Formats: sequence, structure tokens, C-alpha cells
Amino acid sequence: MAMIRSTTYVPLVLAVAFCFGFAWHNYKMQDYFKTIFQTCEETNLIKEYAEKQDTKVTETSILQKKINEIFNKIEKLIPTVTLISFNKSTSAKNSKAFIANQKAQYCIGEELVVQLDMYDYLNKRKTYGGDFIRSRLNSPELGASVSGKVEDFNNGTYHVHFPLYWEGNVKISAMLFHPSEGISALWRSRHSSLGVVGFKGRYMKFNQDAIMDCGFKLNTDNEVCEYLDPDDEEAYFCIKPPNLPCESLTEMKAVNLFSSYLTKEEAKLFQRSNVAVEIPQNFKSIQVTDCKNHNSAAKPKCGTGMSSPVPSGYFYRNIWNPVYCNMTYYKTKEDFLSCLQGKKLFLIGDSTLRQFIMYFTENIQIAKYFAYPWKNWAYWEKTLLALNMEKDIFVSYKRHGFPLESFVFYYFKEDKYTSRQIDQHGGGKDTIIVITMGQHFRQFPLHLYIRRALNIRRAIERLFLRSPDTKVIIKTENTREMTAPVERIGDFHGYTQYLALREVFQGINVGFVDAWDMSISSATATVHPPGNTFQSIMSMTFTFACF
Repeated sequence: MAMIRSTTYVPLVLAVAFCFGFAWHNYKMQDYFKTIFQTCEETNLIKEYAEKQDTKVTETSILQKKINEIFNKIEKLIPTVTLISFNKSTSAKNSKAFIANQKAQYCIGEELVVQLDMYDYLNKRKTYGGDFIRSRLNSPELGASVSGKVEDFNNGTYHVHFPLYWEGNVKISAMLFHPSEGISALWRSRHSSLGVVGFKGRYMKFNQDAIMDCGFKLNTDNEVCEYLDPDDEEAYFCIKPPNLPCESLTEMKAVNLFSSYLTKEEAKLFQRSNVAVEIPQNFKSIQVTDCKNHNSAAKPKCGTGMSSPVPSGYFYRNIWNPVYCNMTYYKTKEDFLSCLQGKKLFLIGDSTLRQFIMYFTENIQIAKYFAYPWKNWAYWEKTLLALNMEKDIFVSYKRHGFPLESFVFYYFKEDKYTSRQIDQHGGGKDTIIVITMGQHFRQFPLHLYIRRALNIRRAIERLFLRSPDTKVIIKTENTREMTAPVERIGDFHGYTQYLALREVFQGINVGFVDAWDMSISSATATVHPPGNTFQSIMSMTFTFACF
């Protein structure tokens, strides 16, 4: 009976199917169903987009919160004083230095403490801190030196702590780099605008070109091109040329705006004769003895992920000795070949890393440039590639992306932020990535530098998820020449960035090359350090890379 009943429905089903098929050829019927399905699809897309946007807002707030946290931590170290008159600022020559922990004998492994009491030009005792002091202890005949750690009591008195690492006669240097009044003025100046350097972008297309103003912020009513990286929340802008698209931005250069946010009285603080002045001492050199009572426990070989203290090391016999690990000294062609054979080395940063590839190609000659017929610093902004086909060595150098202080036009279309360059690498056990940034950020508010550093860290974390055996090394910036324009690119700006970089890269499996501490210890006041300082920076880098 059930069989007969189901059979009677067959003609009815066929009839309905025939009518539906006939109706489908009517476009109105198709449109009706398309509308239904499209509405459902759009509803899902809108819901998905909204969820992404909610996530994005959360990510944004987390990133900005971290930026503010690091910025506020550094800002607490900055004095908030107003310069009333030059004579009431700290005077190095009127200040005094003496030994705070006088002893009959100083032994290796102990600490020497020097007290600094600061006075103004009227010979009145300073009652607040915030002076920028640079100190080192050294024995020139031994090629030995170490930086001092400054303790600020915020009342005009400082203690400089020098660890004693070697036996012999040691001399002390304590310089007032900038007075607290100058530090307060520099901090205010740095954050009074979005940069004391401007930029010009060249747009080129269809045999037309136009040069327009660019920067992190433009005071204009004209239409602008926004170059936004939404994931990293990074953006810069250019005034849009009238007849060319935003995508035709081809070249970029920096321009000096010759702007200053210092008063005339404040500017006096940064005249060369008032920068890095030695504080008089009431003592001569100190004799350090090996009393055989210090801890000489074996140190591990330097490896990624290790925490770097302050000071992080010292020079002895003109070779850097990290205090927390053993560094391999790299100097000869054979040293570097043994490390880099079969490796891909990516240098991402500024000219202080370009110095690496120059050393490989023009000094020890373990690789040859590809499509670069020049030498030394010619066209220093260019991307460089060097190869050694026999030893399977690949070395590339690329800029860290906008901003770059080059006062000649350079090709800009290939520019990518460091984080984006990291994202493009697959990584692996034979991949080494060395990163630096700093010199080209000193002209801009510290927030921008912190954001860039955090975005680099996030990109490294993504890299480690897909290739945990990739070697990544972070090199701090170097100190600069004493004659460098203080308000724009002076070392105090570099110091605050150094503090930020140390904060950002805590607790991640990277090698941390403390080039800043090496530069202070060796008194190398040049952005491209020569000789022993550079050799030690290289050695520390490739000890991490070839661990």
C-alpha cells in the first residue's frame, strides 16, 4: 500500500520540477533568488567585518597603551625645570667630583663610587637633579675601559658606580653632557612638533613629475595622499599633486626646516663649549689590585634571549668583554667565512648596518657586490646585495623605511617598514636578520620611535611562530659626533631611544648588541665607529648569529 501511495506522487513532483525549471529561465525569478542569497551573504560579510573592526579597535588600544606606558616611564626621568637665566644652569667647572667610598685598597670585583655635587655658574649648590652625565673608567695602557652607572638623588648629588674588572691604574672621566635645564628644553623641543626635518616627495608618471611636501603631519588645506599601514597604525602624508595619482610617488628626500623650539637663552646651553665638559676631580688615578677574592665563575657563550645588564661589558686589550657571557672575537676573513658559509644575512636599518656589508665587500672581501660598481658611501641610501657563490653566502642591506634623513632624492618605491620586511621572510636555521634604527628618528617625537620598535617586536614574534630557529639580532644605535646639531640629532635623543629599545626587547629570543654602551666605554664619538669599537660590535653580532 505504501508503495502505491509513493508512486502516485511521482507525476506531481515532476510537474513541480518542470514548472520551477521553466520559471528559472525568467530573469525576474533568478533576480529574486539572487537577492535572497546576496542579502544573506552581505549580512555575513557585514557581521564578519564588524567582528574584525572590533578586534582592530582592541589591538589598537593595546598597542597605544603599551606606547604610552613606555613613554611615561621614560618621561618620569626628565626634569621639568624652566631656565630662568644661563647663570642658574648647572656648571661643570663649578661642580665637584670626589670618591664616595674611600678605601685603602680597591680590588677586582668591587665597586668604585664617585660622588658628583653640582653647582651653577653663580657657584650656588643645585637642589634638583636631571643632569645628563656621561662617565667612564679607563686604563689607556691596557686598552681597558667601562662606562659608569649614574644614580640621581634628585637633589643635585649623583653617585657614579664603576665596577672594577681589571688590575692596574685607572682614571675616571665624568662629563656634564647637558645640564638639567637643557634636558628639559630638549624634551620640550622634541615634542613640540612632528619633526624638525621635513620631506619632499617626487611624483612621476606619463612624462610628468611634481615635487610635493611630505611628512608625518602637514599643515595644509590641499588634498593629501595618505600612506597608511593599518596593521601597524603607521602613516605619513604628502600633498597630492594636481594631475598625478598618489601611487606615483617615486622618490623622497629630507629637507632641513631650520626650525627651533628653543629660546635664545636655552640655545646657549648647547654651544659646543658647553657640551660634554669634564667635571673637576679632587683625586688622582686609582690603583686596582687583584685581591683573589672575587667570583670568577665560568660564563656561558653569548646566545639569543640573554638579558643584558647596565653596563653590559667592558673593553680589555681593546676587545669587548660582555659581563654576562663569552663573546667570540671575529676579525679575520676566515672567522667570518666560518660563521656565514651557507647563510643568508639580512641587514635592515641605517648606514651603521651598511657599514657591515661594506666591511664584507671592501675590507675582508668575503663577498662581492651585485650591480653596485661604487665604493665607500656612494649612494648610501641604495639597497645593496653581496654574494659569495662558492661559499653560498648571501648578504643584503635595506633601509628601515620612512623616515630617512637623506638630503638628495633616493628611489622610494621599494621602501618598506622593518616589520613588513620581516613579514616577507620565511626564516629558518640558515637565516640571520640584524636590525637597527635610531639615528633617523632623533628628529621626531619619541612616541613614533616606540611605536616602530613595538611593531618590529610584533613582526619578530610572528616570524618565530613560523620559524623559531631564525637568528634575530637587535643592534642599538651608536653615539654621534660632539659637533652634531644637539636639538635635531644630539645624543640625548639617542639615549632616550636606547632606553626605549631596551624596554621593548625584554623577554624575547633575540641577541641584543649594546653598541651604545660600547661607544660610551670606548669614548667613540662618531656615528660610524672605527677600529676596535666596530670590530667588537661585529663580533658581538655574529657571536649571537652563529651560536
